[in-house]
Amino acid sequence: MKNLFTRADSNTKTAKDKRFESVILHLAPYKVSGKNTCAFANQDNTRYALDTLANGGNIAVVFNVKKAVDLPLEMWSKKVINGDESDLRFLDPENIVVGLASKGDALKISNGFCWQYCLNTSGRSKFANVQNSRIEKTKLFYENRDAFIYKLSREIENLQKRGEKNRKPCAVRLNGTSDIKWEKVAPSLFSDFPDIAFYDYTKVPNRETPDNYHLTYSMQFIRKYNGMRA
Repeated sequence: MKNLFTRADSNTKTAKDKRFESVILHLAPYKVSGKNTCAFANQDNTRYALDTLANGGNIAVVFNVKKAVDLPLEMWSKKVINGDESDLRFLDPENIVVGLASKGDALKISNGFCWQYCLNTSGRSKFANVQNSRIEKTKLFYENRDAFIYKLSREIENLQKRGEKNRKPCAVRLNGTSDIKWEKVAPSLFSDFPDIAFYDYTKVPNRETPDNYHLTYSMQFIRKYNGMRA
């Protein structure tokens, strides 16, 4: 295992945004490794999405459209922005819907849970070496947590050095293909790296995170313009 992180600018499924030096951590999603890294991947979370909006937060919605230009302008009286323009969710305005076009298996499985059309196997991710690497990382996370966090920290330090060299701020997405509560399992990351913008999508409700860890609540199922299941 060479690196835990993937540089965001080398991830074909992530919108390129050169304002930040950014990296993404990809673990094996849901139960692929034998461990469930996405606790809410098979649950309807509509009420939590509504609660998030009511409390001033943001939600992300995958719509049943193939192109971002076909995204609705509003959903549930909230402005919809094009989430495919940038992956840096912490830069979004408050209390909006992040609209995402359907990609990969989502184009074929419009009424399933997120684990059924996860981008884990899209693009280069479909190759066995990538899948095996993600499983290996996940096993390290569960079997030797201290070693995993140590390696994670060293790679974030390297990211900071690259950011300083290129005179850019840094961003880290910890759950590229998982939904782990990092504020619980590795709280020291956020205090050790206060200048890093950590961010994620999550389906886990009611999470309380540090100021430098931004969450966008991710709605289950592919949706129509009116928010109903496709």
